[in-house]
Amino acid sequence: MIKLFLVGFGNVGRELARLLKDGSSPFKDFNTRHFSVTSIATRSHGSLSAAEGIDVQKALNYFLQKGRFDRGCDGFTNAATDELLQHADYDALVDLSALELKDFARSSAQRLERALRAGKHVVTANKGPIAFHYQKLKKLAQKQQRKLLFESTVMDGTPIFNMYRAALAGATVKQFSGILNSTTNFLLGELESGVELPAALDKARRLGMVEADANHDLQGWDAALKSAILCNVFFDTQIDPFQIPRDSFERITPEEVQKAKKAGKRLKFVAGGSYENGQIKAWVKLQVLKADHPFFSVDASSSILQIELKNLAALTIVQRHPTITDTAYGVISDLLQILKIHKERKTQ
Repeated sequence: MIKLFLVGFGNVGRELARLLKDGSSPFKDFNTRHFSVTSIATRSHGSLSAAEGIDVQKALNYFLQKGRFDRGCDGFTNAATDELLQHADYDALVDLSALELKDFARSSAQRLERALRAGKHVVTANKGPIAFHYQKLKKLAQKQQRKLLFESTVMDGTPIFNMYRAALAGATVKQFSGILNSTTNFLLGELESGVELPAALDKARRLGMVEADANHDLQGWDAALKSAILCNVFFDTQIDPFQIPRDSFERITPEEVQKAKKAGKRLKFVAGGSYENGQIKAWVKLQVLKADHPFFSVDASSSILQIELKNLAALTIVQRHPTITDTAYGVISDLLQILKIHKERKTQ
């Protein structure tokens, strides 16, 4: 059994708990026979820890009713997250905390680093550490012979990094581009339908599509960090997300959106990156696309990624209308990799 330490209990954390709570799941091999949650830590909504394992169903029900963990919940603890990381019993850290930009995601990266140094595997859906500190964390994970996995950081549960590591092991990426921020893509579609931006943003929030800080979506940060992660992995580099030029929603007017629509075109935020002649570039651009562009029909919360390769034809991956379950599945697929390692070690 793999013992899990969850950091963060927002939309993704609660969905992961829901998939675990009754011992069964729509995903093969993922259930409580193989996984036990021993700690759940949040920044300001209380924390739980129990070496024998937390009753995830009770914890989830309590949180949904109270909006936090407190003394009335089994396993409640006043211990800080860093203290729990040091003393709790777990095999894998699952970091589902919110994105932090102001300190280059240092605090969340340091949390992942502590877990790796303690000999734990790390799974994260937090884009910050992988965008800003990928190379350092990657090398530490290799040194410790532990897994650093982050499938949910880009396009939810779409197996981009699993595909790159396995199916594209002999291929070389030249360039990639895509619609990677579902929130702004959804908002553009709403503006096309004549909905005002505040109402469209409220709707996106109700659907659980908006980052804790909406400016991370609206100012292009989410897309820029995803571009950075893809550059870091595809080109084996460490790019600075703050140096990525990005367009933001602030430069868009409803009139522009309607003008493009009347002309049979669409406004889209396109993120990308390239490696050529030893130079790596990344960008987030607002583009006016014609009807024959492969990204034109990607609407609402859908995403698309086109990968151009040196030695293979270009690949295009489309994700249609993902839900929070898709994001949780990215975490699940990473956890199943760790489970596979544990099973293999037991048979040796």
